[in-house]
Amino acid sequence: MIAEINEQVLRDYFARLDRLVAPGTELFVFGGASIALLGSKIRTTVDVDVAAPYSRVDMVSFKEASKLAGLPVNPGMGYQGAYLEFVEERMLALPVQKRDEATVLFRGLNLTVITASESDLVASKLVRYNDKDRSDVQFLAGLGKVSPEDVKASVARMSPRLRSDVLVAENLSNLETDFMLWKEIS
Repeated sequence: MIAEINEQVLRDYFARLDRLVAPGTELFVFGGASIALLGSKIRTTVDVDVAAPYSRVDMVSFKEASKLAGLPVNPGMGYQGAYLEFVEERMLALPVQKRDEATVLFRGLNLTVITASESDLVASKLVRYNDKDRSDVQFLAGLGKVSPEDVKASVARMSPRLRSDVLVAENLSNLETDFMLWKEIS
C-alpha cells in the first residue's frame, strides 16, 4: 500500500498502470498530483484528483488495474493510504477545459496523463486558497507561465456558481496581492 504520493511515486505508479490499462486510456489529473508532476520537489499528497469528465477511462477495468498498480479508486470511508479520486463534473472546481491547452505529464504505450494549463490550475486553487494552495500557486507562478490576467480569464470559464462565488472573488484579489509580493521578493 502506498502511504504518500510525490512525483517519483506517481511516475512509478503510472508506469505500472500503463501495462495494465486498455490502449487510449487518458487521465486528466489536477490538484496536488499535478503540481508534483509539474516538478515541485516538495509537494506530496495522499490522493490523485482525476477530473472524470475530461478523462477517457473504462471504469470497470480501470478500477482493478489501478488497484493492482498500487492505488485504489474512490475507496470507502476510513481507508488509510493513498488513492485515486475521480471527481464528477458537479464537484469540479476547474474552468471548462480546452483539450488543446492540456499539458502532457506522462505518456506510455496505453496511458496518457494530462493536466490543465497553469492558469486553470491556479484558478482551481481559489475555491480554498489555504496555505498549501498558496504554496502550489507560488510554485506555478515560479514557472513563469501564468499571470493574474491569465487567472482572471480562467475564472471567467468556471461554472456560473464558482464565477459568482464571493470567496473565489476575494481570493482572486488576494492572489493579485500575492503575485505583487512574490515579484518583489524574487
